[in-house]
Amino acid sequence: MESDPIKLDDNGIPVLENAVTLDGELASEAAVVPRADLTDHELIGRLLEGEAVQHILDDITEDLQKMVAWKMETILKEEITRLVKDATEQSAPKLAEDIRTQLQLALPGLIAELAQQSRQP
Repeated sequence: MESDPIKLDDNGIPVLENAVTLDGELASEAAVVPRADLTDHELIGRLLEGEAVQHILDDITEDLQKMVAWKMETILKEEITRLVKDATEQSAPKLAEDIRTQLQLALPGLIAELAQQSRQP
């Protein structure tokens, strides 16, 4: 299952899509229980079962999932880039030594071959 890419603004900040307003269905559902006691867990549970609240939760869940996936991808890319750079820097002296050794071994033969080719008409 592939999700849509996250839309970013000019500064690279994720853009919240499907923003929800407090008017409309949510306000009418909240008006059902005037001056509700929000310390009553049973009452809160019933309020949260409303279709509008469930839709909001679905939207928030989807947006958060995309943001978490984007952040994980960003962090992993940065970490892998750093690890590759560190490994390259650490192996550079050995790599340079190996290249120099191979050049020293190959140069006499290459020079002799070039000299021989230059003598031919």
